[in-house]
Amino acid sequence: MAKTTKGRKEENSSAARTINILLVVGALIITSGIIWYTLKGPAQTAQREPLPKPNITTLDPALFSGKTRVAYEAAREVPEVLAQLPCYCGCMSGFNHRNNLDCFHDEHGVECAMCQDIALDARRMYKDGYEIERIRQAIKDKYNRSASLSQ
Repeated sequence: MAKTTKGRKEENSSAARTINILLVVGALIITSGIIWYTLKGPAQTAQREPLPKPNITTLDPALFSGKTRVAYEAAREVPEVLAQLPCYCGCMSGFNHRNNLDCFHDEHGVECAMCQDIALDARRMYKDGYEIERIRQAIKDKYNRSASLSQ
């Protein structure tokens, strides 16, 4: 009778160990899935509401070089996005700009690194499939704290 009890305890112990291992592996898989889903960006195939095209022309990017040129290219490529975003450098009060796109209608965007950064960040997020509300919030979170203009 002692052998039978000992054999059952070993079987129970082995079964319990196997179940525990399976539970840990399952928990890791579920946790990994949740983390992946949380950190991934929006789906590339997501359908967005089309934004209205502004009737503003920007300066020709070919007039510039380096980061300035790339920022003016972004303004030409996604003017409908930049027209939806405030600029936090102070130009909305100092130069009567209405949005970030206005910075590239004149030469203000040539010297202003913040205007350039906003345009480049916005274009990247838009290409990555972000909705305009999410882009606007991300731009506000990143640039409003160093802004000279409260929004």
